[in-house]
Amino acid sequence: MIKGFIEKIMEMKDNLRRDNLLPHEKTIRSGNIQTVITEQYRLLRSRLSSLNGSHGNKVIAVTSTQKGEGKSITSVNLAIVMAEDTKKKVLLIDGDMRKPSIHAFFNCKSEYGLVDLLTNKIDIESILVPSGVNNLTILPAGGPVESPSDIIANPRFKEGIERLKKRFDYIIMDSPPIIPFADMNILGDIVDGILLVVKAETTPKERVVDALKSLNKENIIGVVLNDSKKRLTKIYY
Repeated sequence: MIKGFIEKIMEMKDNLRRDNLLPHEKTIRSGNIQTVITEQYRLLRSRLSSLNGSHGNKVIAVTSTQKGEGKSITSVNLAIVMAEDTKKKVLLIDGDMRKPSIHAFFNCKSEYGLVDLLTNKIDIESILVPSGVNNLTILPAGGPVESPSDIIANPRFKEGIERLKKRFDYIIMDSPPIIPFADMNILGDIVDGILLVVKAETTPKERVVDALKSLNKENIIGVVLNDSKKRLTKIYY
């Protein structure tokens, strides 16, 4: 199972070299549906939507084997496309409490966020931030915490996600990297599906194998192969 999965990733790299696609921006502009990168995210959105019908993947965690592989930009672009294409309510959660970054993509500031919701310090309306994109709302990470793993393992975390599922049609969560933290191991049992981001020419096969072994592989619904160094992004399954 894992061997075949890794071989598929290696095949993806060869396909990417042949395609020679060079998008000029990493972040999709709202309303821009013409660029190659936008079309690839629309393809990803379409395939995730088809999976949603049979598997109920309403809450999707986007992760990577380690930091720097493009999980955050993938989360942002996927959320934008889902909000614009489906016209349904989408929530983008900054679930990487160790290194939150989603607020920077949208130039939004919030003193409170996910952490504060889970500790019952504040009501949900006070922490949801408009993104500037129709149908897309942001939930920042919130204040710093000493142990994100303990926060995620707390039953209140799952309860909070269930509350948010009632308010939004789709939830995309920029999640912690799988290695070296335990956060994603816990989170994998809470979300409906996991989208794994792998960086072309950078992520070693061994690291992907180790990451997959630590997760519930039945929850992995797709792989995004990203190559930020060459500004080359394409999505395969």
